[in-house]
Amino acid sequence: MLPFIAVGLVAGVGIAIYKKYNNPKGKVVPVAAISIGKFAIWGRPNAGKTTFINRLLRKTTDSQRKEATTAKTVYKVIPFVKIAGADYKINEIVDMPGTQDRRGDWLELVKSHEHVFYLLNLARTDSSYMAEVRKDLLETVRALRASGKSIKRINIIASHVDESSWKNINPAEINNILQNDDDFRKLYETIDGVAGYVYAANLTDIENFQRLIESVVKDVIA
Repeated sequence: MLPFIAVGLVAGVGIAIYKKYNNPKGKVVPVAAISIGKFAIWGRPNAGKTTFINRLLRKTTDSQRKEATTAKTVYKVIPFVKIAGADYKINEIVDMPGTQDRRGDWLELVKSHEHVFYLLNLARTDSSYMAEVRKDLLETVRALRASGKSIKRINIIASHVDESSWKNINPAEINNILQNDDDFRKLYETIDGVAGYVYAANLTDIENFQRLIESVVKDVIA
């Protein structure tokens, strides 16, 4: 069973990489950001994947104007995530369509990238959607095992909390409630046997996103 962490969203971001040390000359010494590896991010259409990536890239996110991803895009210049005065660097993010025909490409990323994030739309819990999510996760678990890296985890981000039937519930309680939901119990059973985390988040809320990304980074480096 996965450890459950209810969080919100948002990547903090200072890009300053200099720290002033106490010394006679008051010299400013550069401090390198802490590398945390490559992020593989995917999910079915409308799962919040593009919004999540745009938040990480500090791009403007307009919830009323969403453009579907139509081609694979690799980002290597990514603003640092700043936590408690330290800068953390995501080395790479890949954005690609969330359609079923790209599942094979996703599974290759699962094998090659250090950190795996699968997004699902919490506002969509109909049986057909959840069945497709379980198929995706089952294949993802197989790819994780095939990677030969036993420490690699799966991180599930349940987005659209604000549009779901749990929107009026304290975010800190959502994960506990999901564990008692029939559909989510089946989902957890699908990924049983691998390590990971589940986060519930509203990606359109900047403060919620900040809490999310801080939790994600802390878990990544734990």
